[in-house]
Amino acid sequence: MTHYYDQHLHTHFSYDSEANFIDYLENSSGYVVTTEHFDVANPVTGQTDAPNYQEYATEIERLNRQFDNRILKGIEIGYYQPQEREILDYLADKTYDLKLLSVHHNGEFDYLDEFVADMNFDLIFSQYLEKLSYAIDRNDELQAHVLAHFDYGIRLFDVTRKDLEKYEAQLLAIFEKMIAANLAFEINAKSTHLYHHLPLYAYAIELVQRLGGTLFTLGSDGHKLAHYQLAFDELKDWLKAQGITQLVTFKGGERFFCDL
Repeated sequence: MTHYYDQHLHTHFSYDSEANFIDYLENSSGYVVTTEHFDVANPVTGQTDAPNYQEYATEIERLNRQFDNRILKGIEIGYYQPQEREILDYLADKTYDLKLLSVHHNGEFDYLDEFVADMNFDLIFSQYLEKLSYAIDRNDELQAHVLAHFDYGIRLFDVTRKDLEKYEAQLLAIFEKMIAANLAFEINAKSTHLYHHLPLYAYAIELVQRLGGTLFTLGSDGHKLAHYQLAFDELKDWLKAQGITQLVTFKGGERFFCDL
C-alpha cells in the first residue's frame, strides 16, 4: 500500500452528505475510505446521528465485489463528554479501518453554526481547546487513529497565526498528548482552502514537529464529489515545503506510510 488516498470523506451514511461510494470510486484509483459522521446529541439535528453500521457494512461488501475490494470502513467520532457512554457503547461491537477524532459541538451549538462568527473568539477558542484536550485524554477508550481538523472550533473566524500564537502553550500541550496517544495530525483541505486557514496549519505543523511528531494525514473532509481530494496536488507540494516527506494511511487499524 504505497498509494496515498483521502483520509477524511463522507457519503449518504453521514447526516450532512448525499454523496455515494460509486462517484468516489469511479473518479479515483486505489482505496477509498469513508469516515462517516457519528455525532451524539447533535444540536444541528436535535438527535444523535450515527451511521447504520449494518447497512453501511452491507453496501461496502456489495460494492467491494464490484470494485476489487477498494472500499475501507471508517468513522468520524464527534466526541461529547456528557454522552461518552453512548459513544463507547456504539463503537464497542464495530470494526473500522480508520477512526477520526473530532469535536464538533458543545451541546448547545455546533461550532459551524453561523452565529458563532459573531461570538467572542477567545471565549470560543478557549472552550474548544479544553474540549479537544479532554477528548484526546479519552483516546485509550476511543481508540481513534487521527485527530481531525484541529481548527474546527474557529473555522468561522478570520484568524491569523498571531491570534494562535497567544495559545501556543495550550496547543503544545494538546499536540504533546496527541503524539503520546499515537494520533496522527490531520491536514484538512476544507480548512486550508475553503476556510483559508493554511497559515494556521503551517503554524500547527511547526509545533507538532517541534515536539517530535511524525504522523500526518491529508483529508479533504469531502461531503460531495466536487471536494474529493480537494487541492491534494497543491497540498502535497506544500507539505514537502514544511519538511513532511511521508503521510500515513490506515487499514485494519494498522499504519502504512506513503512517500510524497
